[in-house]
Amino acid sequence: MGAKTIMDLIDEAKIPCRTDPDLWFAESPDDVEFAKALCGGCPIQKACLDRALEREEPWGVWGGELILRGTVVPRKRPRGRPRKHPVAA
Repeated sequence: MGAKTIMDLIDEAKIPCRTDPDLWFAESPDDVEFAKALCGGCPIQKACLDRALEREEPWGVWGGELILRGTVVPRKRPRGRPRKHPVAA
């Protein structure tokens, strides 16, 4: 039998985003980082990211990267305003 195609992998649910799709569109920065980590072992990670960038996806984790407004961003900022002064540790 020949090598599996991307569609074979998707149909067999061998990619992480098929088990909990909502995680890839999470609001929590921790959940976003978890989704990005799950993409690490995905066999179609690069193809997923490439296609998301081509389509200029508006948001979500695609190919192990967070995309906002069609652009890769390093991390998701928590909700609310940033602090004016750093918190003393």
